[in-house]
Formats: sequence, C-alpha cells, structure tokens
Amino acid sequence: MNQRNFLSFSAYTPYAVAFLASIAVPLRAIGVAPQQTALGLALIGTLFLFVRNADIRAQFFSTLKSPAGKSVVAIFMAWAITVPYSYAPFGSLEIGARTAGFVLAASMIWAALRVHVETHPLMIKTLVVAASIFTIAAVLSLNGVPLILSALKFKLLARENPIDAFKAYGAAAMCMAPAVIWAGRKLGGSWKWWGYAFAPMALAVAVGTQNRSAIVSFVAMSLVVIGVVAISRRKYTKRLSALGLSIVAGGIAWVYAENKWRPLTEGSYAPEWLIDSHRQIIWKFSFERFLDHPWVGNGIDQLNYLPGAKVLVNISNDLAYTLPSHPHNWALEILAETGLLGFSTVIIALAVISWKFLKNYLAQHNEADLALLTLWAGFWSSALFNFSIWATWWQLTLCIVFTLIASARQAPLKLPT
Repeated sequence: MNQRNFLSFSAYTPYAVAFLASIAVPLRAIGVAPQQTALGLALIGTLFLFVRNADIRAQFFSTLKSPAGKSVVAIFMAWAITVPYSYAPFGSLEIGARTAGFVLAASMIWAALRVHVETHPLMIKTLVVAASIFTIAAVLSLNGVPLILSALKFKLLARENPIDAFKAYGAAAMCMAPAVIWAGRKLGGSWKWWGYAFAPMALAVAVGTQNRSAIVSFVAMSLVVIGVVAISRRKYTKRLSALGLSIVAGGIAWVYAENKWRPLTEGSYAPEWLIDSHRQIIWKFSFERFLDHPWVGNGIDQLNYLPGAKVLVNISNDLAYTLPSHPHNWALEILAETGLLGFSTVIIALAVISWKFLKNYLAQHNEADLALLTLWAGFWSSALFNFSIWATWWQLTLCIVFTLIASARQAPLKLPT
C-alpha cells in the first residue's frame, strides 16, 4: 500500500467504525452472525486507530480509572476469585474472559468514536435509519406481509415463524429506543419525528412476538423517564404520575390478556399469568443452587451442568426441560454462579453508574445522560425475565448501544453545511 492509499485508508477508518457500530444492533433482526460480523470489523478498525492515535489510548485508560470504570473492574476481579471454586473452572474462565473482552472492546470503540467527533453525524443518522428499516420490516412480517423474512434471512423460502424469528429482536429494538429517540432529537428537524416514531414500532415488535421481557423493558424505561423528568420539572409531577400509572396498568393488562388467568399449580408461588410455571421452576432451581454455595457460587455459566439440571418436569400435563443454564433472570443467574461475592460487586457497579447518569442529568440536563439511564433501566429490567446474561448477542446489545450514546455525549453535533 503506497503512502497516498494508506493516508486515505486512515482517513476513512473512523467513519467505517462509526457505520459498522451503528448497524450492528439493527442487524440482530437478521441474526447473530451479521451482528457479530459488523462488530468484528468495527473492532479491527478500532485497533488500527488505537495503535496510531495517542488521544484514543488516553481516553480508553482514563475511563478505566474513573469510579464507574473501577466498579466494573471490581466485578471481574471478584469473578476471577470464584473461578477456582467453579464446577468447571476452565469453562467459567472462558465465559468470564469473553465478557471482559466485550467490555474492553466496547470501551476501545467508545474511545475512538469520542475522539473522532467528525463521525458523529454519520453514526447517529445510520442508527436511526438502520433501526427504523429493520424494525419496520419486522412489524410488516409479523403482520403477515410475505417474503420479508425470506429477504432478511437470505433464503428463497424462510419456514421460520416470524414470532420466533423476531422475538429476540423485540428486546434488542426496545434497548435501541432510547438511543434512537436521543439521536433523532440531537439531529433535529424531521429526524426528531423518526426518532419518536421508533418507540411505537419497537413496542409493536414486542407485542407481536409476545415478548413479555421487552414489555417489562418498555414499562421500566417509561417509568424512569417519567420519574426523572418529574424530579427535574416539578410542575409536571401530577400529569407525569398519572401517565406512569397508566403505562403500568396497560402493561399488566396486556400480560394478563395474553396469558389469561390460571390457578396456581403445585410448586408455583406467583400467578402464572404473570410468571409462567416453567420459569418459576427454573428460578427455584437456581436459588437452591445458590444456597449450596452462597459465597462464591457454582461457577460462571455452570448451572446447566449441575446435578438436577435438564430434568424433565410435568407442567400442565406437558413435559418440559428445566434449563438452569438459561434461568431467565440475570440476578439469580449471577447469584447462583458467582455467589454473594460476585453478585454484590455487580449491584455496586449498577448503583454507581446509575447514580452517575442521574446526577449528571439533574445537574446538566444533557439528554444523553437520560438516554443512558433509560437504556440501563430497560436492559436490566428485561434481563430479569429473559435471556441468559452470558448470551453473546445480549451482552453486545448493551455494550454497543451504550457506546454509541456515550461517545457523543459531550461533543456538539456539527452537521455538514
């Protein structure tokens, strides 16, 4: 590569990183592989920039030294202590190290995008466009429009049920909602209305796929926005409180209508229209395994291999697997697998980071802080009811959406004239 081509490559690399990072989560509508491919390419570009630019390296190391960064580092230190006590130490080490790698990679991408402020218009426009296109496609497919799923999956005839195909994307779309709304408002003009329109589209995917965890995410995010705005603008408190109660009532009514009322079966401890009996069995198994090793847990991602796992249980005359490797609750999963030592550091980190977002927004009224706090609430609320916290695509969804908002938090947006 001659010098002119090398300089040209160097100039366009930040834009490529911004574009690839922005389309990664929307690509989850197609599948896990496209999402990971986009992020892999973005990371390659970031490594090139990281080596060449001292400012990027300085940003990266400064965030590791911040209170939030230290609290996250403490999580992995605590998890490392639990590894020797794991049911399968090498398996736990692999998953724990992979999660740490995702966090470090996202931090590097954040540092590169934060330094290259010239890429921000492309980054947030791409996010709004890509998220809208894929979410509209999902809504149309869920409502019976043919061939859309085949086109997204690059198959002549996709036999997959759209409800199953887009169920995970419903949660990902809901996590994107704060970022897309923030991006639309930051861009202004017609972009703002595209941002607002994304929220009901994401909600339509969640409802269409019967994804209760995504509905929980929507309710949690709505309550956070309402609560924070009510605190910062007290004159709207009564109206916002009424809106919050309406959203909670609507969410409960939808879940009840979808699942109907059923009497409690043996072993259930909560209404089954709210929490299905299968999930309750999984939660009970996970908590009992926590009690076996309360301090250091059973090992990261090891519930699936413990005695009593994968036992067939009778639920309403149907046989179903208990799946402790996928307990549908991040708190129980981390508690059972890393014990009180690993779980307590996660809670501390969540509290430190949440307080930082809230304090910054109340002091500066920077909408990026509100978007980050809303994303934070939506992700962790959704993960209380679905998806293993160790699922690659689920971790990457949080890392990348967080990165996109945080990287443009302080820099003013300079649109080309």
